[in-house]
Amino acid sequence: MQEIKRKYFDITNLVQNEFDRNLQKYGDKMQCRRGCSQCCHQIFRITLLDARIIEEHMRSLPLDAAEVLRAKAQNYLEVMDKVISDEEFSERPKIACPALGEEGECTIYQARPVICRRFGMPMYDYKKPEKIHACELNFKQGEEITDDELIPNQTAIGMKWDELKEEFNSVQNSNGKNFTTIAEAILSGSKPYPFNRGQLPSK
Repeated sequence: MQEIKRKYFDITNLVQNEFDRNLQKYGDKMQCRRGCSQCCHQIFRITLLDARIIEEHMRSLPLDAAEVLRAKAQNYLEVMDKVISDEEFSERPKIACPALGEEGECTIYQARPVICRRFGMPMYDYKKPEKIHACELNFKQGEEITDDELIPNQTAIGMKWDELKEEFNSVQNSNGKNFTTIAEAILSGSKPYPFNRGQLPSK
């Protein structure tokens, strides 16, 4: 597991370097900063490897801080159970991530998932080459993004990430489960995965 963790943080360093490159390229156009939490109100899944990193981080927190996070995570899952069981909901609801602090900060910042580290800058997925995703707060709908380094940089990162996820999943007894949520990771997997896989995006 130590070697997998080393590779994980090597990848997060690559992601951070790419994010910093984009931040320098686009400057004030990117609104990503403490207090900007729109992406923290999206519903999404994380990988089991991300979850393992969060679980280990939880064990390093002071007891009172960990208890606050667990209470928020339990409440998040209870709300989501109600939302998912409501057959009439037609739009994906916006619910605050249980790790989001009162001042718009991530309270598990050092252990935040890879997708959280990537969001904000223009994102390219080599498996879905027809589109570059960009946060609507930073880039207007239909705005052209011209960057010769984006595709090769993010393709290399994406391939390394996919390889590491496969390596991790191959040594885990996941019972066919490859994704979870930040809330479940905070609770150390104490609650079954409550969502239909077709309903939520994953990275």
